[in-house]
Amino acid sequence: MSNLVKRTATGILIIVMITGAIILSSISYVTLFLLILIGTLYEFYNMLSRAKIHPQMIYGISVAVLFYVFSFLNAVGFIPTRFVVLFLPLISFVFISELVFRENRPIHNIAFTLLGLIYISVPFALLNYMAFYQTEELNIGSGNENDVVNFLFQPHFKVEYFYQILLGFFFLHWINDTGAYVIGVPFGKHKLFKRISPKKSWEGLLGGIFFAVITGFLLSKYFPVLGLIDWLIVAVIIIVFGTLGDLFESMLKRYLGLKDSGNLLPGHGGLLDRFDGVLLSAPIVFMYLQLVL
Repeated sequence: MSNLVKRTATGILIIVMITGAIILSSISYVTLFLLILIGTLYEFYNMLSRAKIHPQMIYGISVAVLFYVFSFLNAVGFIPTRFVVLFLPLISFVFISELVFRENRPIHNIAFTLLGLIYISVPFALLNYMAFYQTEELNIGSGNENDVVNFLFQPHFKVEYFYQILLGFFFLHWINDTGAYVIGVPFGKHKLFKRISPKKSWEGLLGGIFFAVITGFLLSKYFPVLGLIDWLIVAVIIIVFGTLGDLFESMLKRYLGLKDSGNLLPGHGGLLDRFDGVLLSAPIVFMYLQLVL
């Protein structure tokens, strides 16, 4: 089977799984992306072994899962924001554990453990806030003995699940990547960033821009939760920061002497190869949406 056929079949499967999970329910969405988060962070930590760096994989993934779950519960209104920051003291143990384990290159281990949490777990957690929007604060507590229980386990906000925004975000990523590939492979002659990624070209970038802008226009018609200007701005953010995210991961792989982050996805490599653009674009799109919604 040719690489193009593998790439196409795998890409279709990824699109169907993510689209189905997002549309089906908030639970299917959060479950799938929790698994993707774990797999992506595992790949990142596992890649570092090539450079004889030993991040705290189990602990780092555990903290990432906790942060993701807490951010989801906060996004849907079940816990207040101050509960989310309870995970911050767990960062201290990243430093303390290196005193106990006596690993070589402890500073590198600490730095890359924290980098994995910032680079991967934070963007995935922010996707929750792109999917759920608080519409009304509820009055929790009525002066009785159940106030503490209500505070901990009852919703604090009325929340709506805007799957259209999250789905549109991924549509723009997929179309941008596809446009860049379809135009860049046959017509790409002028290298975009030869030192980091020899295969990327300005022609491919322009192809991604063209198709992403058209997609932004269509999203404004079929997903009117955002207007045309907003969808086009989101498209531009994804084009710029999605491309930079791809280049950053290419730089990381070149530093580690790797071609792909993994082999889970035939024709695509690993999960990190597939979601590298999302990791840099998600925080910027999140910030923009906080301003307009």
